[in-house]
Amino acid sequence: MSEKLLTLPIGIQSFERLRGQGCLYVDKTERLMALTATAGRCFLSRPRRFGKSLTISTLDAMFSGKAELFEGLAAEAWVKDQAQHPAPVLRLDMSALRAYTSAEELKHAIVEGLKDFAAFHDLELLPEEDAGGMLLRTIQCLFKMGGPVVVLIDEYDKPILDNMGELERADAMRQVLRSFYTVLKGCDEYLRFVMLTGISKF
Repeated sequence: MSEKLLTLPIGIQSFERLRGQGCLYVDKTERLMALTATAGRCFLSRPRRFGKSLTISTLDAMFSGKAELFEGLAAEAWVKDQAQHPAPVLRLDMSALRAYTSAEELKHAIVEGLKDFAAFHDLELLPEEDAGGMLLRTIQCLFKMGGPVVVLIDEYDKPILDNMGELERADAMRQVLRSFYTVLKGCDEYLRFVMLTGISKF
């Protein structure tokens, strides 16, 4: 009797959902362990549908210590050890933002996204209108709660790509995002690992 084939995870970007549904998974966790050990700051640029979001989701689960998801995988022991002291993870998906028509709208959306993250994780943040300031406060608060922070940002360039038909507007979006991401450079003492994914290198 032939062994039943595992379901292909077509369109699934959540590592937790993929493992929970028993889908076929090509184990890349050994490479991810090596990456986290040798490169504290990473940028991954790939076309759409190349597994960037699944990689971010997998790293989130690894650093969060979700050991039950890694049974039989290369990172099983690593994640079990990590589960003793899970790292605080700040995960942002810029593709979740709709196509904005101005830099001010984008700034407001980022601030609101960070406020939602803070509320979900019971973080007490002082009111902050500036997106970069809100990012800094969020990282500092997470650090105080659980030590060095893991920052995972998916589709970092989506607001720019959505406005490529209007070059002036796209450049305005780029300037907003540049100021926002530059905050990470000054947060080195609070950070354990950072990864940004996107389609292009702006």
